[in-house]
Amino acid sequence: MPILRTKTGVRSILQTTIAVLLGGSSLPQRANAECMSLVSGPVVVEINGCKTIEPESTFDTKKDKYSWVAGLDRAGRKQFFDSYRGLYVKTKVIMSKAVAKGLNPEEGGLAGQTVFMMIAPPTALTCPAINFKRLTANVKQICCDGSGNVPCLLDTPYLLQQPQLATKGTMSAAKSKAKQSTDYLAATSAYNSRKFKAAAKGFEKARVNGELDIVGFYHLGDSYRQLDQCRDAIAPLKYVQDQMQQRQVWADEENSARQAIFLLARCYAKMNDPEAATQILNSYLLEPAKYQSELKESLNHKDFGWIHTSREFLDYEKLARQKLRQAGTATP
Repeated sequence: MPILRTKTGVRSILQTTIAVLLGGSSLPQRANAECMSLVSGPVVVEINGCKTIEPESTFDTKKDKYSWVAGLDRAGRKQFFDSYRGLYVKTKVIMSKAVAKGLNPEEGGLAGQTVFMMIAPPTALTCPAINFKRLTANVKQICCDGSGNVPCLLDTPYLLQQPQLATKGTMSAAKSKAKQSTDYLAATSAYNSRKFKAAAKGFEKARVNGELDIVGFYHLGDSYRQLDQCRDAIAPLKYVQDQMQQRQVWADEENSARQAIFLLARCYAKMNDPEAATQILNSYLLEPAKYQSELKESLNHKDFGWIHTSREFLDYEKLARQKLRQAGTATP
């Protein structure tokens, strides 16, 4: 459809519009997206909220901010309404091969983020059919700076194109192999029974056969730590760190990945390598709200006692306590 411009209000929609759509009160992404680095490409998303858009009520022409729609001729008004007659969804981006195009193209755009998107018409999908399920699709970010192009008037720049219900059990290839591996399953059973020597042996066999997922790599590293063999834990834990940096970790594996990376810092500390340990810890300072639990635990965990008098850790400790105070979190 042609670009539609208004005198006011097009660059973002008031919070009440979004509340009407999803029955909530929080604003999603702002419409005036950074147009120099637009994201597009394949994604797997989990739908955690869905609303069928009824454009005649969503864009009520009796309201001042939508009065310009009434000024369109009948054909133009129909074209506008029909272009928004889709689904408005709240998604969790489970996996992403999408690329943020621009000066620094980067794969994995939106991975792990909660993003509001529109499934544009025509679509055979319905909210009851997709809500709380996973979809495979292509995401396309639209430049919304001052335009009424779909989906900009919903205060999101993201279109979910060619969406399909993901095949049952969609997961990373590694996790799929792990769930079918007798070595992995036996190692997991041993790990859960705190038989860490048997667990480490089983996870190592699964790793050799390419049957270890992110959770398995973490459990392998933790088994070695429980056996007081931090030096052997470094390789599997470092693998998880590398996968996180490359945005190859699925959202439902993120918790295990975070635990693995924190354990890596602990093992570096146990090996009396304050520089390597604090390199990880300092990364938490960039997002203190997200990593509040890691920040608090790092100030009290006995593994960091090995380096607590080092210059690197003392510098980190000062900043960590400062960040936690700013967040209103008391520390001992």
